[in-house]
Amino acid sequence: MWFKVKKTVTTIPSEEDVRRYSLRHLAEVFGVPEASLPLDARFGYELKADPPSDFKWNQFDIIDGDIRDVADKRILKEMAQGKLVIQTVGDYCEHMVRCSVINHEEVARVLRLPGRLER
Repeated sequence: MWFKVKKTVTTIPSEEDVRRYSLRHLAEVFGVPEASLPLDARFGYELKADPPSDFKWNQFDIIDGDIRDVADKRILKEMAQGKLVIQTVGDYCEHMVRCSVINHEEVARVLRLPGRLER
């Protein structure tokens, strides 16, 4: 007996879409209006996180997880060597754009991008 298997195909998002959804994601995580989130807002200064807990991730834990989930080995190595430091909203958006070329499916999952088609 033959079964038809559905494959999920993710379209490669545009840079503009990735930036827009990156801002939307950060706004949701930090609980601020998307329109009030400037690209030069710095993590730890303009964007504050809840106190760390052993039982629940705070905003910085979530964002750090996102950054590492979408990165490949080369980018993770750059981060470990201090060549890539993400300190602002703009840095986060550009990291997501860069990674969307390398790992578009994971970026689409993290940012909840539309465009997942089933065949």
